[in-house]
Amino acid sequence: MSTNVVPPPMPTQPPQPGKKGHTNAFIIGGAAIIAGAIVGTGIAISGSGDDTAKPQPTVTVTETVEPEPAAEEDAAAATGQNTDTKVGEEARNGGAVVKVTKMVEADSITFAGAHKSAGPDAKYVILKTVVSNEGKASMDLTCSLPIVNALIDDQGRRFDSIEDLYDVAGNPECNAQLQPGFDDQMQFVYRIPKDSVVTTWEFSEYDLENEVTPTLVDLT
Repeated sequence: MSTNVVPPPMPTQPPQPGKKGHTNAFIIGGAAIIAGAIVGTGIAISGSGDDTAKPQPTVTVTETVEPEPAAEEDAAAATGQNTDTKVGEEARNGGAVVKVTKMVEADSITFAGAHKSAGPDAKYVILKTVVSNEGKASMDLTCSLPIVNALIDDQGRRFDSIEDLYDVAGNPECNAQLQPGFDDQMQFVYRIPKDSVVTTWEFSEYDLENEVTPTLVDLT
């Protein structure tokens, strides 16, 4: 007697994705890549497919303007130097300390006991000072001229004091030695053009051996 044997059923295979499924996946993946590129580069795609550049930011340039020089710098340019002190203040140069107490303009002065006129187109400028000797030796203020000086106007012109300052009324006599540690009143007198405008007085202690930088007093 024969027996028929039935073989076991074959396992069911999972359905294979169709070509349409693969195509949709490629389309979706491609769209995602394109969208990422658009966001990253900032390029907008128009309906016609033309690319439009993103507007660039506006750059603002600020220009710095240098301030104009101060008025005092213009005044100092007349002499090329800055003043050290003013009228009423003590000014020092070496062992000579000078305080200009007053500046006077006059048509004439008392000189050698007589009236002396400056002339029709000139004037005298008298600087009344107190000189202190803080050096190591005496000073002859009116004869040996231990203090080198000049009067300067607004045009930068330099004027020397008149000769024989010992003949100016009120000045120390010739060879009246001002000893160290003492002071005396002294008038420096200049004859200058009548229309000249005085700005500065310059002085320095007389020194044959060394180059001395003068001290400037503002007279304005």
